[in-house]
Amino acid sequence: MLRTFCFVPLMAMILCASPSQAGEPTGTATPTPPTPPTPTTPATIDLTARLTNIPGKFPTDELYDYAYVMQYQVQGGAMDGQSIFVAHYKPRRARGEIDDTMKKVVSGSLRRFEVGALHHLILTPDMRKVWKGAVVDEFFDTDRRSKRYFCLKADPAGK
Repeated sequence: MLRTFCFVPLMAMILCASPSQAGEPTGTATPTPPTPPTPTTPATIDLTARLTNIPGKFPTDELYDYAYVMQYQVQGGAMDGQSIFVAHYKPRRARGEIDDTMKKVVSGSLRRFEVGALHHLILTPDMRKVWKGAVVDEFFDTDRRSKRYFCLKADPAGK
């Protein structure tokens, strides 16, 4: 009987409590805005540049997957005249012949890399978002501060 006597007032207090006393939101609080979605595609830069330096020989493709850094001189646009460093995935292969997991990332019609050639490039400044593997960068010892771009698409450009 004592149990019933204590139980009834307790239930009445719970059922009659206001929502704020019961630990429920009252509807006056400002809701937290949703977190914006993270973009799945990296930001890109579209430019034309002349290949000015290939500092050494490309490693063989059979040993491992890698990106190789080359130096370009931008021709026209907002970056006109700037010297930039661009990493190309497996540069021994024509861009259209890349057939491994990077096929969905790297494209273009460029068949080979030659110093002096003019290229139309689509680059991302967020290299590590698209390429987490080995990077062969022979410029690193003399220039650690300059940005390294990753090439998403490479095509020959008009002369």
